[in-house]
Amino acid sequence: MPQSSSTENRFVLSDYYKKQLKEISFQGEFRAEVFATKFRFFFLGMIFVFSTLGLLSGRPIVEFYYQISAILILLCYNFIVLYSLNKTSKYLNIFKFLSSFLEITLLTFVIGYTAQAQKNPSLVYAAPMIYVFFILIALASIRNNTQSIIFAVFVLIFEYASLTIYFYPEMSNFNSKLIELSSYFKPSFLEKESTFFLVSAVPMGIFLILLYMVVTGGLILYAIRNTSRTTHEQADLIFNAEKQAILEENMHLGMELEVARQIQAMVLPRNEELKQIDELEISARMDSANEVGGDYYDVIQHEDGTVYIGIGDVTDHGLASGLIMLMTQCAFITTLRSKVISLRESLRSINSILFSNIHVRMNDIRNLTLSLFSYKNGVFTTAGQHETILVYRHASKKTEIIDTVNNGMLVGLTESIDEFIHEKPIPLQPKDIILLYTDGATEAENPKREQFGSHRLIESLEKHADLPTTDEILAAIFQDIYVFIDGMDVYDDITIMIMRKRG
Repeated sequence: MPQSSSTENRFVLSDYYKKQLKEISFQGEFRAEVFATKFRFFFLGMIFVFSTLGLLSGRPIVEFYYQISAILILLCYNFIVLYSLNKTSKYLNIFKFLSSFLEITLLTFVIGYTAQAQKNPSLVYAAPMIYVFFILIALASIRNNTQSIIFAVFVLIFEYASLTIYFYPEMSNFNSKLIELSSYFKPSFLEKESTFFLVSAVPMGIFLILLYMVVTGGLILYAIRNTSRTTHEQADLIFNAEKQAILEENMHLGMELEVARQIQAMVLPRNEELKQIDELEISARMDSANEVGGDYYDVIQHEDGTVYIGIGDVTDHGLASGLIMLMTQCAFITTLRSKVISLRESLRSINSILFSNIHVRMNDIRNLTLSLFSYKNGVFTTAGQHETILVYRHASKKTEIIDTVNNGMLVGLTESIDEFIHEKPIPLQPKDIILLYTDGATEAENPKREQFGSHRLIESLEKHADLPTTDEILAAIFQDIYVFIDGMDVYDDITIMIMRKRG
């Protein structure tokens, strides 16, 4: 019986792995940006609180207005970002860079205006440590994206370098005071005319702030790269472990499939046995699929001259299905050695044996379709449920279709099937042909996903029925199937039996 198949090669995982890793990374960045946007609401709320406290403590109202203006701009932008991200992730990269730029630029503007309004240029140096780097480190760490943090660092350095250059002239008074202070600390061994400076405020301030920015930005980058590298190493480790497990699993499955193929080959009747049957010309063939199934067929000639035939199909694929097929063959042969031989009794015994083995010992739920036949004195008798029986009548050149649904039920499904078993005679005339098959033949698909179907099987039988031997008929039918599927993979065993009454 067929099983859902997959054309994916389980060994080729690199492209899939890269795609999944990229998707995971993107989703991580997307969630981080959504969180950063929500975090920005908290940050803006805190800025509003501090601005209000500053106003109440006597800060100029104009400074409060500028701070509120910056907060409102960021707040409106924040609502736009949050709404857009909830609708689509299409503009994620734009928002990452625009957010960094807007955050730093507005804070730079507020700090610059504060320094200007208070006539205190030293705020230009103190503010980055208090305000800007707080938001930069917090939001950059949340985003965990190297490109956006590099962009933010460059924006920060450029804007604060510009701000420092702008306030450079305001630092002259401070430098004068430092020079005056230096004279008090001038060492006695220096000449009287020489000049001694404790420190030059502007160059030293610019140097320290830029150094602070670069080092802090470098530390952030190192943390991000280290986190990213660790994540990739963990992903690689998981991938390699999974790949190794899949390789071992495929090796194990390959061994199972090979054992199943050998089991199938060992229990199938040989051509020499089939040729020894006088009244019937029999040919049978099973082509194993890429995934071994559980097709079963057998032909046994009893000592009283009766020919017994069986054909069935175990559900699912693999070694377990092959074992059930072997159990079926053994049970069938065993029933033929009893004193009273009938197809009904054989099916009853086979079902009892298989149900006990499958459900109790194997702890499995597999079952099988199974039809049994007996031939003697020109009459076929059948019992059991399997695929339809195709009977080609030589006289009319037409094919009769005999349904087996009412002849039995699935074997191994329930403990007793006695009440469902019915025998049905099929009289044969000379050169009439019986064709038995499993669903692998009718369900074989072409590249358009069309199935070969029973109608094409009948057409093929009728087209080749007059060939000299059943071997040739069988080969021609298989040829028609393979021409139809046009190179497509076969995922279920294809089994066909041809029996022609000699005459």
